[in-house]
Amino acid sequence: MEKALVFSLGNQEFSVRISAVKEIKSWAKATPFPAAPPFVEGVVNVRGSVIPLVDMAQMMGVSEGSNEKKAIIFLKDGSKIIGFSVSNVTDISDVEEGEFKSLPELSSDKLKYYSNGIQSLGDRLVFSVNVSSLFEGSLQ
Repeated sequence: MEKALVFSLGNQEFSVRISAVKEIKSWAKATPFPAAPPFVEGVVNVRGSVIPLVDMAQMMGVSEGSNEKKAIIFLKDGSKIIGFSVSNVTDISDVEEGEFKSLPELSSDKLKYYSNGIQSLGDRLVFSVNVSSLFEGSLQ
């Protein structure tokens, strides 16, 4: 069993494995970055390192509804670190890889690409985010 960080993008809940989380900070406005894709908010300075900040909801195509940004989750994949703005960080939960269910056929291609599946956590349904896909999509 692995731990996962659960967060929200608008009205939907998502999770990433805790081992991919480098740091969580309060949301701060990024410095715009010229010619970046629309989902890139810009760059932020974190203890002397310039790190890209990505609007995760916009990148994944789940930006419907209220998407007030309250936190930045800094994720790592190998030696790369990217900040992802999210609506809220809600909790840390136990996750079983084998408990993920496939997404319904009605799901968008973007959501299918960035997701490992969906899991029940009590009475909530939480989408598991594939961190490697997030990095591939962010760096294109």
